[in-house]
Amino acid sequence: MKQSLRLSVMAVAAALVMVNPAALAARHRLLTQGQARQLARLVARHEHIDLNNQWIEFDTMDVGAPYLPGFASFIVLREASTPGPDTTLRRYAVSRETGNVWEMTLCRKYDFPALAALRKKLTGHAEASAAEDAAERKALGCEADGR
Repeated sequence: MKQSLRLSVMAVAAALVMVNPAALAARHRLLTQGQARQLARLVARHEHIDLNNQWIEFDTMDVGAPYLPGFASFIVLREASTPGPDTTLRRYAVSRETGNVWEMTLCRKYDFPALAALRKKLTGHAEASAAEDAAERKALGCEADGR
C-alpha cells in the first residue's frame, strides 16, 4: 500500500514537471539590468513621474556591484534648478528573480495590471508567491506589515 502511494505521488510529480517545462525554466530566469529598468520606469510613469522632464533623472544605484544582492536598484531624482540639493523622488528595487518592484524607502510593493503584464512577459509569471514576497520584504529590511 505504501509503495503504491509513493509511486502515485512520484507519477504526479513527474507529470507536473512534464506539463510545462518552459514555465519552470522561465521561473528561474533572472532579469537583466535592462529588463529591470523597463519595470522600474513603468512604475515611475504609473506614479505620474515625467521621465522626459529635463529636471528628472532616472539612474541605476548599482555602480560596480549590486546595491542590494538579488535586486536591480534605481533612483529617481528631481535635480535642483537653483543651487542646492537634488530631491530624491523614489528608490526602486526590482527583484531579478520575480520581477517584483518595490519602493525601498516606503517598503511598498507595486501591483497594477500593466506591471503584471510586463512582468509576465519578462519573467514568465505575473505574480510572485507569498513566500517570495516575504523573502524580498526581509531582504529589503522591511517589517512584515510595512516599514
